[in-house]
Amino acid sequence: MSGFVVWFTGLSGAGKSTLGALLAAELRARGVHVEVLDGDEVRTHLSKGLGFSREDRDTNVRRIGFVAKLLARSGACAITGAISPFRAIRDEQRAAIGRFVEVYCSASIDALAERDPKGLYRKALAGEIKGFTGIDDPYEPPASPEVTVSTDRESKEESLAKIVGKLEELGFVPRRASVLTKTTATSLVPPHGGELVIRRAPFDGREGEERACSLPVIDLDAEGEIDLALLAQGALSPLKGFMGSKDWLRVAREMRLENGLPWPSLVTLPASEEVARAAQVRGEAALRTRDREIVAILEVSDVYRAEDLVRGRELTGPLGADDPEITRQLRRGPFLIGGEVQVFARPLSLATPFEHAPHATRAIFAERGYTRVAALRARSIPRRAEEHLGRLALDLTGALWIQALGDVEDRDPRSDLKRGLYNHLLGSFPSGRVLLSEGFEVRRSGARRAVLDAIISQNHGASHAVITLSAEDGGASGAERAFRVYAPGELGVTPLCIEEPFYSTTVNAMATERSAPGDASTRITATDAEIFDMIRRGETPPPEILRPEVARELHAWYERLKG
Repeated sequence: MSGFVVWFTGLSGAGKSTLGALLAAELRARGVHVEVLDGDEVRTHLSKGLGFSREDRDTNVRRIGFVAKLLARSGACAITGAISPFRAIRDEQRAAIGRFVEVYCSASIDALAERDPKGLYRKALAGEIKGFTGIDDPYEPPASPEVTVSTDRESKEESLAKIVGKLEELGFVPRRASVLTKTTATSLVPPHGGELVIRRAPFDGREGEERACSLPVIDLDAEGEIDLALLAQGALSPLKGFMGSKDWLRVAREMRLENGLPWPSLVTLPASEEVARAAQVRGEAALRTRDREIVAILEVSDVYRAEDLVRGRELTGPLGADDPEITRQLRRGPFLIGGEVQVFARPLSLATPFEHAPHATRAIFAERGYTRVAALRARSIPRRAEEHLGRLALDLTGALWIQALGDVEDRDPRSDLKRGLYNHLLGSFPSGRVLLSEGFEVRRSGARRAVLDAIISQNHGASHAVITLSAEDGGASGAERAFRVYAPGELGVTPLCIEEPFYSTTVNAMATERSAPGDASTRITATDAEIFDMIRRGETPPPEILRPEVARELHAWYERLKG
């Protein structure tokens, strides 16, 4: 089908970015090639140096329109989300582009002020900010847009349905019922946001060290090392680095990036005040691991304190006031630094034959002809519980990716053991249907981590993700609640939220609370800590908990450790 442009316009906070991200996800699911021209990103790159005079704003819009026209000419759908306050310049773009759909995001000033996390509308109304669009700077609503959505009265889903309905009516996109394209039928699920974003530097380690030698140095903690390693691989696509204050606030409040794309967890970089100020002045900083190795350069875009972002305002996200991730992040700091990264050396010295980056797993899945792959990001040693989860997923999709996660925060020597034990599990599955990889534990907590697991799995090429949460994090119901934050189709991966399995003496099989009757006395299970305690005491965990060959390997490991 021919390309076209969807031009969102409306005041700041009216929902342009959110609806643009929702629309992009929906169209990609229908096999449409979509590119999103986010207003802030355009200002940072394409229109860097422009101010906010009438002339500069028109220039910014013309640049967006020019790029959007080229994308449409190549057959893509270009989605734009700039305010573009002046009617004449929007009409100019309509005439130049041709296949143009204007979407007006309408909302009252009162509603926008109420939802504004930084309180900018209130400051503008009080006269503390000058030149604010819609308050003391003009905004000209469209005279006859193709679609008007009232985002202060409609749900996101209702607004999206209006937009998609108009695109179907115009013949710009195929109707859902008639879609059966080669892309959707025979290809792997696309990465989150549409493409893998791999943050490897275009220069080697020696050049990187030379460039970094005069820069302020930020020392990474364990969480920062893991995040940097995942950014370098593309596992955290579409992130390009550590979050600035705008992303921080929106992820905390809505579990979305500033551009509207679903994102659950805060990926932040802490620093002391001295280092943060020096990095802000210089505009760049070197990133150093706990092993004292310089591994990356950060292009500093923001320096902030999380507590300053929420001071005087209640911060309650979609998961409620008792969100452990927000509580933890408010203590992270004292300063946080945002910016894109260029990684030129390994942030973690854990190279193994089974460490597969997203591009590698995708290549393997494609070579094997997989289109439906279930992912199991395993934090425990391979118990019967993990085996049960793997079989459930394999029955559903026909292919399984197990990523055995090592805990590098405390440099636990059992991490290597955990990953190696999964080789014993492979023999219990059909040959060629399971891929085993190793990876890093993402140091997050609560139900937000469940969504992040799903996104990381999608970036690796998985269409489905096995999700389990502990009872204290809400179990399967808590995970399902986190995924309900997003509309159907916003995430390209299907979550399989399952309660933690155990062996049930009532049904004489592996089961969960949802599938087997009986109280705790009818359930045989054990945590990793309990299993290791058994091994230290010379006991063998029962076969309902652990395969005998896995238990033997654990005993041999402990004997080597003692000797």
